[in-house]
Amino acid sequence: MNTDIVSTVQEKVGDAVGEGVSVLKGETGAISGAPLANFHFVTRLATVPRALLRQAFGLVAHLVVPPGTVAVTHLPGGERRIYQPGSYTLVGMQPGAALVQWIDMRRRQMTIGPVEGWSRDKWRVRLWLAVDVEVSDPLKIAAHREPLTALVSAVRNGALCCIEQHTHAALTGAPGDQGGIDAPAAIILERLRNDPALDGLAIINVRVIERQGDERQIEAATAATVAAAQIDEELRVAAARHRAHLQEIEAAAALAAREHNIRLASAAAAAREKLLTQQAEVQQATLAARLQVVMAQIQAQVSEIAREEQLWQAEQMRLQAEWERVQQQLLEAHHTDQQLRLMEGQQGMLRAEGELALAAEEKRNAHALALAEIQQQLAEQRAAQAQAQAERRAAHERDLLELHLRYEQMVAEQMQRLEQWRTEHIQIGVQQKRQHERQMAAIAGTAQIAAAAAAAVVSATGNKSGANPGEVADAGLRALQEFVEA
Repeated sequence: MNTDIVSTVQEKVGDAVGEGVSVLKGETGAISGAPLANFHFVTRLATVPRALLRQAFGLVAHLVVPPGTVAVTHLPGGERRIYQPGSYTLVGMQPGAALVQWIDMRRRQMTIGPVEGWSRDKWRVRLWLAVDVEVSDPLKIAAHREPLTALVSAVRNGALCCIEQHTHAALTGAPGDQGGIDAPAAIILERLRNDPALDGLAIINVRVIERQGDERQIEAATAATVAAAQIDEELRVAAARHRAHLQEIEAAAALAAREHNIRLASAAAAAREKLLTQQAEVQQATLAARLQVVMAQIQAQVSEIAREEQLWQAEQMRLQAEWERVQQQLLEAHHTDQQLRLMEGQQGMLRAEGELALAAEEKRNAHALALAEIQQQLAEQRAAQAQAQAERRAAHERDLLELHLRYEQMVAEQMQRLEQWRTEHIQIGVQQKRQHERQMAAIAGTAQIAAAAAAAVVSATGNKSGANPGEVADAGLRALQEFVEA
């Protein structure tokens, strides 16, 4: 009798210890390392509610949420909770059934089409759409019967509304800067995001992957477009040729104007030089005429003096000797005066010739200075062009240097991220080691509880022992409680 009781107690204690160890290790009763069962999403987004399996006398339940899903639990009392991907141990659950639903949170793309409708100008148009969608509110999707069916209906309705509001040309091409294949997608996307029937779903993007219009309208529009393109090309070529011809004419006119200006400047310089020469010759002729007049006047004066001298000689014969001497003196003074006048005339001619030569030299110097200024302007333009080329080369070198610096900075950031990942990996290893130590402590506490229970049974059958079973059981319970709190 005592042996049967001890065997029964040992079996129960062993089962309890094994169940506690499996709960502490995160096992759900399945073979360790076995793949999880595939979920059947009846609405293609949510599973049928299932009851959570409880363990440890109904106080503990284990929940596994695979990646890409979330779990919505319906606890006793009407409480609902959302669990992200991972493994959870639910402790201290209230009596009553606990249900769980898994929601598929993975982003998916749905292809819908063809959607056929009549455009605003009564032409038939077909659209094929691709919609990127994901779950935004798991609680609303868990309570929705057919969320994807509602999405398909909303997409078809939005496509038909877009088709009937636009013309055939706007739906099958881009008439301007806006429109084309992206315009219907943007309109449908905005309509889906504002649709209350899709509450709980996040519409990421809508793309028109294929469109088909009425072939008769497309052929007519294509022919008109080709004809217009040919006309535009011919006009563009003619305009380009006209611009090239105008540029050639302008270049030839500018060259001819420049050559004409140079010829005019040369002719003006030659004319000025010739005019100065003629003016010098006229001045020389004028001076020569004046000199002849002065000589004639001198000769007339000499003739008059000679006549007066003869009269004086006829009337005053007695004073001839004296008068001859005086006359000789007067004649010498008169000759000296004539020579002085001749010298003054020659000096005036020389001064006039020097002034004319100086004026001609000044004109030549002015022409040479103008040519020098033109050459200096050409040199300055060449220097400015060389400086602009040097600045562009320097800017290109600066851009290359900035790209090199950005590349080095990116490499440094990648190395820093790699070092940070290594540090985090080491920290995760330390945390796993600590968790393993806590699990071993919990197993030791559970073993102490089992030993205390066995000692109590043995003491009840009359086995006398010196150990205190209550202290051993309390120590095991404290170790298990510390592990659960941690």
